[in-house]
Amino acid sequence: MRARGSLLLSGSSEADAAIERKLALTFCERRVDGLIVVPTSADHSYLVPEMMAGIPVVFADRPPGRIDADTVLSDNVGGSRKATAHLLAGGHRRIGYVGDNPDIFTAQERHRGYLEAMSSAGEPVAESWVAMGSMTIGKVRAYLERMLAAPAPVTALICGNNRISVLALHALASLDAAMAVIGFDDFELADLLRVTVVAQDPGELGRQAAELLFQRMGGDSAPSRRIVIPTRLLQRGSGELPPVAP
Repeated sequence: MRARGSLLLSGSSEADAAIERKLALTFCERRVDGLIVVPTSADHSYLVPEMMAGIPVVFADRPPGRIDADTVLSDNVGGSRKATAHLLAGGHRRIGYVGDNPDIFTAQERHRGYLEAMSSAGEPVAESWVAMGSMTIGKVRAYLERMLAAPAPVTALICGNNRISVLALHALASLDAAMAVIGFDDFELADLLRVTVVAQDPGELGRQAAELLFQRMGGDSAPSRRIVIPTRLLQRGSGELPPVAP
């Protein structure tokens, strides 16, 4: 933005669809030149009149709902597949998964990547190995207790986002339990804690979204594009722990 002499105005939807709509339409009322949306809502048809009036819109991190628009995403499926395959290559066969609310696009995609990798390896997934929802420390601890108490306990865990990774590390410490852990998203001190993660590239995601927006502002009328930004597996130690015999 700065390189093109533009000013960035930002606001938070607080993960509330009503706030997102009000904020986006307020920006449009102020006649911004373009809009980048990190969406919460499942229906963005409210932006159609604004787009028809000439305000280009690009979506980042998650796709729009019920409209066609440029979108920039992280490779959520591929990153989760990569994490699962890494654990399988390390000898793990009973791999647990704790993810966010399944209504969230990124949570769905990361869970799907885990299931696809397990299926590709011919490994069944027990129902007790998977937990999805709005997580608290108490819920994560209960889910991990269930996974560890099974006749064939899990030996590794994939966490669907960085917040869940932190909760899982706290829960495992309180349970005095050890297992291999890979988190999706890097987080502060993860390197010092030697936590293996699937790292996204939020800087590149933002840059690509802005590049698309400037192209549209410059008159590009090509069909909408979907750009997927690769993820990286950062091996730090926690995801390289061998299976522990039950």
